Parts: sequence; C-alpha cells; structure tokens
Amino acid sequence: MNHTFDYVIIGSGFGGSVSALRLAEKGYKVLVLEKGKWYRSEDFPKSNWRLSKWLWEPKLRFFGIMKMSFFRHVTILSGTGVGGGSLVYANTLPLPKAAFFASGSWKKLADWESELMPFYALAYKMLGTAKNPRLFEGDLALKKLAEENGMAERFEPTYVSVFFGEPGETVPDPYFGGKGPARTGCIFCGGCMTGCRHNAKNSLDKNYL
Repeated sequence: MNHTFDYVIIGSGFGGSVSALRLAEKGYKVLVLEKGKWYRSEDFPKSNWRLSKWLWEPKLRFFGIMKMSFFRHVTILSGTGVGGGSLVYANTLPLPKAAFFASGSWKKLADWESELMPFYALAYKMLGTAKNPRLFEGDLALKKLAEENGMAERFEPTYVSVFFGEPGETVPDPYFGGKGPARTGCIFCGGCMTGCRHNAKNSLDKNYL
C-alpha cells in the first residue's frame, strides 16, 4: 500500500485537528497520526478509579485517555486518543478580557483584540460553546465568595463545549446543518474529565475531525 500526503500531522488534539481540517479544506491530502484509539461514548471509564481505562501508561498496561508526564519542576497532563486533550479536559473555554490583549510585551505589536476575536468566535462556533445553565455547590461557593469580597459582578457561569439539549435526549446534529454526528443533551453527571459517556461533550472528534 503506497500513499502520498502533502502534510503529516502528529497528534489529533486541538492543534492537530484544527490544522488538519483547514489544510484539507484547501485541498491538501492530510494524514493525522494518533497513538490512542478512536473512542465511542461507552468506551470511557465510569470513574477515574478505573485506572487502566483512564490513565495512559503502557508499561503498566494502562491505555486510557489521560497521560501524565513528570519532569523536575512541572507535571504535564495531556490527552491520548482521537481528539487528544478534548477527550479529557473539563470543557471550559474562557474568553480573555480586554485587559489581557492590551498587556505584556505584545501590546504594542498589534490591536490583538481586533485581530484575534474573530478566531475566538469561530472556535466557539465549531466547538458548540454555550454558557453552563446550572450552578452547583462549587459554583455557588465561588459566587458567594465573590459577593463577600465586593466582586459580585465578576462572577459568571463558565462557557463550555457541551450540548445542552433536553437531558439524555439524542437529536440529529444541531451544529453543522445535519452533516455532523448526533448529540445527546448533557445530564450534568460531572464526568467530563473521564471522557463523556453520554455523547454531550463537543470533543474534537465530533467537529474538527
């Protein structure tokens, strides 16, 4: 078997998947290499105590989605599987405030807010971003803390990459004119970081890939 590709992309996480889609849209032949497997919703562990299905550590025969790389001064958490880190991250997609774009050594190089906001908007659209509609105990504790410190206006629900349809109800693709996979409404189980078993998380295998 002999194949020729214009681009070979190693890893199917956020950087790899976005690059693969945009290059393919321009007509290039693209190969994406990923050492992890393609997960179905039912393949994810029910909790992170199922270490062999959650952690990636081949020496221990663990072939899960969470890889932990330990170095002297830092520990790096990354994802393994088609979709990379999007399989295991907590879905949070905070949008930088204006002060961020106008700070640091980069502030004089360009009007970064104007330059970058269109791409944030595009990413939000691709990832099906929505504001979390429910506040739980941890959220309420943070809200109360903000109020007690005179910063109530700075508390806001998190933007997340989740389909908030009717909980547990599966519907045809709601994002790409029916061309994408079906989605199921989030049931608020809190399992985002073990892999979504309910098809509500908008991981990269459901959009960019």
